[in-house]
Order: sequence, then structure tokens, then C-alpha cells
Amino acid sequence: MPSIDGVGSSAMAFASEVYSANLAKSAQEQQGAQNLELLAEAIKSATPAASSGSHTITDNLGQNINVNV
Repeated sequence: MPSIDGVGSSAMAFASEVYSANLAKSAQEQQGAQNLELLAEAIKSATPAASSGSHTITDNLGQNINVNV
């Protein structure tokens, strides 16, 4: 942050801390919004059988075991 005439170094240090905290807060808010959007998309892309509660053939995927002796 550039220095301003007539402002002491302690005031500039305080202003710099406030500015940094404000930037950090904005970054956290933006990251939180992105995380919420990601969760919303994950809910939309859930499998129809899992989200509707119906038990269809897709519920059995991966449950067959082939054993060769």
C-alpha cells in the first residue's frame, strides 16, 4: 500500500491490516459461493434410481461376482 503524506506509520500499518483482512474475507466468501454451486451441481447429477427412491435394475450394478475355479 503506498504511503500517504501526513499519515503515521502505525495508521498505515492498521490500514494495511484492514485491507488485507477485507481481501481475505472476500476470497473466503467467493470460495464459499463456489463450493455451494459445486454441491448444487453434485445433487443434480445424482443417479435417478438413488434420488427417486425407486428400485430398478440399476440398483444391482456391481453386485454380480464371477468366480472361476
